[in-house]
Amino acid sequence: MKSLQKPISYLFLIYFLVLFIERGQSLVLSYFHLKKDMFSSSFDIYVNSAAMVSLLSFVVMVSFFNKGFWASLISEEAVVDYSMLTVTAGVLLVSGMVHTEYTIAGVQFASYGALIAAMVLRVVEINRNGGDGFSSWYSLIYCVMFSMAIPVVYKSNMENPTLFHVVEIVVSLVLVFAFTYMLRAMFVSKELNLLSLIPFILMMTGDFLVLSLRWKETVNGFVLVFAVISTLMFIAGRVLLFLRHY
Repeated sequence: MKSLQKPISYLFLIYFLVLFIERGQSLVLSYFHLKKDMFSSSFDIYVNSAAMVSLLSFVVMVSFFNKGFWASLISEEAVVDYSMLTVTAGVLLVSGMVHTEYTIAGVQFASYGALIAAMVLRVVEINRNGGDGFSSWYSLIYCVMFSMAIPVVYKSNMENPTLFHVVEIVVSLVLVFAFTYMLRAMFVSKELNLLSLIPFILMMTGDFLVLSLRWKETVNGFVLVFAVISTLMFIAGRVLLFLRHY
């Protein structure tokens, strides 16, 4: 069977390029149109600085620590360090989880679509190599739902937003880390079961805090829906996998 390494690498490349360009244009337009307003509040300082640091860190990592990835775009024989590649993807994702001015949400979702497509091909590879089909496909869907439950850092207009902003930032970063951990496991493991308890507890607790602190101002329906779906999938998946083994 033909290796799926090259199409997976090209999908990662699409994710990298599209999200990097979208995030870059947001920062450039913010600089030329807003100038000092980019750093007019502690919230603006964080989101713009986080995006910049994320993009700069990504450039360093993808340029100097992913030689196998670049070689795999040309050669079928290249060896990709998927541990480093997925961590690099997670570092870039941090920039996508902060709402800067001139954000183009549709373009961001297109980049995430490319990453999800790479994940799908990886699950196909796992199944080709004798992995548990149910566990791997269920884990893939759960991982995607989990990723959608990561809150984007938005500015709140409540009377005293500092506590909310701090919680929102911490939760977003922790869940990006948790998703990156799951993504790495998907690409380095021969068997796939992503229904780990700690990432689930972090998601459930973090999303509850973010949603409850801002409940009176507005309800983040997107995060709420995917947090509920992820919770139901986690519980159902743990039960089903337990029953399959006994």
